[in-house]
Amino acid sequence: MARGYVMAVACSTRVPINHGRTPIRADTVAGRLPATAWQRHSAGSGAKGPRHYDWAWIHIGTDEHRHLLIRRNGTTGELAFCLCGAPTTVALAELVRVAGVRWSVEECFQAAKGQAGLDHYQVRTWTAWHRHITLAMLALAFLTAVAADAAPQRPPGPNPQLATANRSP
Repeated sequence: MARGYVMAVACSTRVPINHGRTPIRADTVAGRLPATAWQRHSAGSGAKGPRHYDWAWIHIGTDEHRHLLIRRNGTTGELAFCLCGAPTTVALAELVRVAGVRWSVEECFQAAKGQAGLDHYQVRTWTAWHRHITLAMLALAFLTAVAADAAPQRPPGPNPQLATANRSP
């Protein structure tokens, strides 16, 4: 999706429906959707395998390329909402894919908070905040590089131990 956006919003966010004439809460819109509006799609792989959710979308505003994307957890029924926009017409599957990419960014921020102290600052000026964030991100990049370097290296190609074990005398 070139130069589009997927932005998470609260359930209380008002979105314009009826060609932009009626602002209504996102959770109210979700409650009024028929069962046929929901489609099962994967938002990508997660730590526990594929992340399959039910998704629905509606056009909002006067521009046909703006949408409210709604994700529903199939087991808990929990809803999440995103405002989406694209310069051209896109399919629901593409919006779901882009929304799934957001999770990897959020995971990186969580790692930066836990491992590099990204959220441990008490600064009052932009310059001090910028320096802290820059150093925290540099520390996380260093930790990531060290962890990748320390990971066990696998030989390329087939396992050489299996190749020798399968030889006949």
